[in-house]
Amino acid sequence: MQFPQLERFFPFFEGLFFGVVAMALHEGAHIATAAALGVKVKKVGLKWNKGMYIVRESGPLHANVAIAFAGPLVNLVLISTWHWFPDFGLANLCYGAINILPIQGSDGSRILDCWDALRKRALVI
Repeated sequence: MQFPQLERFFPFFEGLFFGVVAMALHEGAHIATAAALGVKVKKVGLKWNKGMYIVRESGPLHANVAIAFAGPLVNLVLISTWHWFPDFGLANLCYGAINILPIQGSDGSRILDCWDALRKRALVI
């Protein structure tokens, strides 16, 4: 019986590693932005079906927009590493693009919700 060569699995584990690093930097940007804007982060966690996540206090709408934008913005900046680290650039492209989509629970959804609330508030005033 011959075992598969371990080299065959290297691309998978390399992609997994860069994906986790991209996710950690993304969430780190949310945490740093929340701290800079005075919004308390209550919990940082990891779930198999959700990945890394943070639970924070609800801050002002302007702060919530900035916090939601921070993660995808970091991924956008890290795409520039593509020339030196193509797999890392690709991981950031994928993670940032998926998170900016307006899917329920994503950063894109939070941005749209906050933007809509800010727009409605501006119309009332």
